[in-house]
Amino acid sequence: MKVQLTERNGSAVVFLTGTLFSFSPLLFRWTSGEGSEWLFLLWRSIGILIAALIGLSLSSGAPLMTAVTTGFGKNLLAGALMAGMSTSFIISIARIDAATTLLLQSLAPFSAAFLGWLVLREKVDGHTWAAMTTAVVGVVIMGSTWDSSSVVGISAACCIPLMLGIYTVLLRDSQRRDPRAQVFFTGVIGLVIGLVASAATGGFALPIQDIFLALISGGILLGVGLPIFNAAGRHVPAARTSLLLLSEIVLAPIWVWLVVNEVPAGKTVAGGAVILLALVWVTTHPKALLVSQPS
Repeated sequence: MKVQLTERNGSAVVFLTGTLFSFSPLLFRWTSGEGSEWLFLLWRSIGILIAALIGLSLSSGAPLMTAVTTGFGKNLLAGALMAGMSTSFIISIARIDAATTLLLQSLAPFSAAFLGWLVLREKVDGHTWAAMTTAVVGVVIMGSTWDSSSVVGISAACCIPLMLGIYTVLLRDSQRRDPRAQVFFTGVIGLVIGLVASAATGGFALPIQDIFLALISGGILLGVGLPIFNAAGRHVPAARTSLLLLSEIVLAPIWVWLVVNEVPAGKTVAGGAVILLALVWVTTHPKALLVSQPS
């Protein structure tokens, strides 16, 4: 039975897809460490592409080529942004801890709020502003653990919130585009980046275990999660979409801690609890004070 997405259940779906995405750092940490992060990105992109092609082929709607070419420019831009976020994520998490990487991503609601207002004239409701402000308190609590981190890793992580803000605004203008088409371009662009970077940094040798983990990360976590996120994001204001996606921020360090014993700092746990409070609040108030819809 097909579920009709609305703003109310769309908020819950975005929160749940963030939970699914939160397992990505765990899968990366689970690798052998014998290959570069670029090879992980390469095989993850292959997984994304395979999942997108299967999804588009099984769709009961338009033919594959029609779905891919409808809204080509915006689909390509959305795919490039997601591939850029994926690349920045891999560069970052290979150099700094998962908590810091995901923490910097938590600034995305503010870029989304500004861009949503600028492009779509979406005003941010009072509950969302309160939740975003509360999330910032969580970020500030965690922020003092960044001093010893890699400059390259932090710089890459800082690119994520800007790209995610633009991406969530694009979702609000995608009613006539197949959400799987954006995932297709994410896989293609990520594949090109991974091929070029892997060739330039030492070749393509990677243990089977690492290939398997990368394919799961791309084919299941992103390949399944992204189309659902894209579809739900059409019905949720941009600022709320990126805010709800912070469920990934809160849960990812927990999985890494429980499975591979990467123990988060006490301030990371405290800040994560504050962010979780903000997410619970905004998820349980999906329609509160909504003052504008995109034109």
